[in-house]
Amino acid sequence: MGDSLRQINWARDLPLRYALVEEEWDGEQTLWARFADLEGLFAEGPPAKETLTIIGCKPAGRLRKAVERCSLSPVPLGDLELVVENAAAGTQDEWPDDHWWSLADVLVVDARAGADDDALVDVVVEAVVYDGPAACEPAADVRVFNGVSGDPIGRARRVEGLYRKRPDPDPLHLIGCEPSPPLLSRLVRPRHGGDGSPVELWALDRAGRPILVQEKLELRIDECRPSALGGTLIDITLQHGSDNRRPPGARSVWDAWYEGRPRERNGWARFPADGRHEWLRFTEPHMGPEAPGTVCRLDGRYVTDVPGLMCALGEAIAGPGYHFNQCWAVLRGCPCGGNLLRAPFTLVWHDADVAREALASISVDSAGELTYYESVVRFLQGLGVTVLPR
Repeated sequence: MGDSLRQINWARDLPLRYALVEEEWDGEQTLWARFADLEGLFAEGPPAKETLTIIGCKPAGRLRKAVERCSLSPVPLGDLELVVENAAAGTQDEWPDDHWWSLADVLVVDARAGADDDALVDVVVEAVVYDGPAACEPAADVRVFNGVSGDPIGRARRVEGLYRKRPDPDPLHLIGCEPSPPLLSRLVRPRHGGDGSPVELWALDRAGRPILVQEKLELRIDECRPSALGGTLIDITLQHGSDNRRPPGARSVWDAWYEGRPRERNGWARFPADGRHEWLRFTEPHMGPEAPGTVCRLDGRYVTDVPGLMCALGEAIAGPGYHFNQCWAVLRGCPCGGNLLRAPFTLVWHDADVAREALASISVDSAGELTYYESVVRFLQGLGVTVLPR
């Protein structure tokens, strides 16, 4: 197979929507299968939240403010990162075996004096839990960060409910599959103990061009049978689906991009927040205008959430199908300072009040002083962008 699969075709009347591809360290790509449809990747409902208790916590910044206010009503915190430090692991010459956890859509629901130390607090949160290890809980100290790569906003002794068995991903069903010779060989002579080859799931547009790579799949085949779509096609069930299941609104976005790169602005606007976030995964990065003094116009009519802002900003600086290639984790405390602009430019933000009001309750400022809208404006200005709200 060549160094790059730029287009994947098949001579069938059925639409070609997906492919499984293995990529080696040197970029060499092997096509394992192409197929018409799949089941098991898109969630049928929102991800389930879990209840966790942060024991012996000394909160700071946004977390401290949430602890102070949660007796009146639950306080949303967005995303948090937990680092569970294993003080017993490693030596001076080794990295400690820390555990990293991501918490999404965090809600602080209760806080009370610490059971072990009344100078500290036990904080009860509801959150979607991602990325944690399956290992047993280590002897630990817990650091709480304000979102991915953010500032520290608390320290704790442990987190109840974090280490427990969680269900395996749902199986992934490949519908109307045409296996390549390597996969046919694998089906005829299965490996002892399963297959397990790491592969990528590629979403294709109508012309067979890759438009999105969904990673982290293992080629562990549970079942193979004649396809419900007929002909010589087969349906394959993988034992373990993707660890990165897509939200309910994602399938409609994949359908929209199947028709090709969008030509009109605001194609993302009809989707809810999770669909807009999915839209951003398809877009290409862009560093901004090349000519100094360029005036870009942001259509702010539909900027009612964070991913909507990112979609609108990408269209403002480069047109449909792009996002502004900056380190937005700076807004959550990342010390990188953002990427360099190609050239300073002016951003005329039309209907800025829509975002100002819609994002008023969202903050990524670790101190909790600035709204998300205010943080974005300051970030852009710090990069050298002149922001003109209208």
